[in-house]
Amino acid sequence: MTCLGSARACAVVTALLCAGLSGCAGDGRDAGPPAPGAPPAESLQTILAHADAAFRDGDYLEAQNAYEQAVQIDPEQSRATTNLATCYLKNRMVKRAEDRLRTFLARHPEDAVARLVLARVLVRQGELAGAADALREVLRTHPDVVMAHYNLGQVAYRSRLYDEAEEHLKRAVELKPDLPDAHYTLGLTYLALKRYPEAIASLEKAAQVDPKHVGARFNLANAYVRSGRMQEAAKQQAVYAELSGRSKSQQEKEVQIKASSVKAIQYMLDKKYPEALAEYRALAERFPDHAPIYSSMGQLLILLGRRDEAFEALTRATGLDPKLSDPHYLLAGLYRERGDQQAAERELTAFAALEAIPEGKSGY
Repeated sequence: MTCLGSARACAVVTALLCAGLSGCAGDGRDAGPPAPGAPPAESLQTILAHADAAFRDGDYLEAQNAYEQAVQIDPEQSRATTNLATCYLKNRMVKRAEDRLRTFLARHPEDAVARLVLARVLVRQGELAGAADALREVLRTHPDVVMAHYNLGQVAYRSRLYDEAEEHLKRAVELKPDLPDAHYTLGLTYLALKRYPEAIASLEKAAQVDPKHVGARFNLANAYVRSGRMQEAAKQQAVYAELSGRSKSQQEKEVQIKASSVKAIQYMLDKKYPEALAEYRALAERFPDHAPIYSSMGQLLILLGRRDEAFEALTRATGLDPKLSDPHYLLAGLYRERGDQQAAERELTAFAALEAIPEGKSGY
C-alpha cells in the first residue's frame, strides 16, 4: 500500500489513510511548482521540512504556522493543506479547518485525503449528513478505506439509517477485525433492529477485543436480557458495574489532574520546555499511573532533543493506556529514527486505528 509522498511519518492524515488507500490522491501536486512570484522551491521545501518536523514532534501550533506559510507559497499543496487542517483541529479551530478544506476541494475534488479530513471536521461540528456525503465520496474512489467505512457506519447509526450502518460496519470489521468500536456500533445497530443474536455476537466480539469497553458490557447485558439469558446478563451487569465505577473514579482524577496542569500547559505554550517538563514530572510523582502525563513528557523530551528519555516516557504512556493515540504516533517517529521500520509501522497502525474513532462516539 502506498502513501502520500515520503513524509509518511509526518502526517496524521497519511497515517490514517494509508492503511486503506492505494495510490493516495495529491502526490503529484506536492511536487508542483510554486505560484508565480513565490520564493524559490528550496524555500518551500525548507518550510515544509520544518512543518513536518514540528508535526512529527507533536508541536501542532508550530506546524500550523509553518504549513500556513507553505500553502501561501503554493496553495495546491495537498499534503500541507490536509496537515494544516489537522493542526486546526488539534488547536480547536474547527471552522477554519472546514473553510481551508472546502476551498481546496473546490479546486481538487478528487483528493480523497482532504475529503476524509473534511468528514472528520463535519463530525466534530455535528453535521452528520455532510460528513456522510464526504465519506461516501471517499469510498466511491477508494472502496477499502476502513476509517471511511467505520465512520460512515457510525454516522448512519446515529442518523438511524440502520441498513446503511450495518453494511459499512460489517465491511469495517472485515477489513480490521481488531477495531472494538466497529463491533460495538454494529452491535448497537442490531439492537436497534431487534436482531438480538447478531447483537450479542457483535457485542461479545467488542468485549473480547477490548475487555474494558464499558458500553459493550452494558449493552451486552441488555441484549442477554432481551434474549432471556438472565444468568449471562447478570454476569455482564457485574462487570459493567465494576468498570463504570472505575470510569467515574478515573473521571474525577482527570478533573483534578487537569486543574493541576495549568502551569505546565502555559509553559508549553510559552515554549518554556524545561519548566513544563519539571511540572509534568511533579505531576507524574503524584499520579504515577496517568498515561497522558507521560505522553506530554515524551513530547517535551523530543522537543528538547532527549530522544532516549522520550522513548521511555512514551512507552510508559502506551503501557498504561494502549488506547491513547498520540504516544503511538510519536513512538513511530522514534522507531524510524532508530532504523526499526517494522516497529514504526506497528505504532502507526495502532495510531491509525485509534484515530479512526470519530470525535462524538455513540452513547450507551
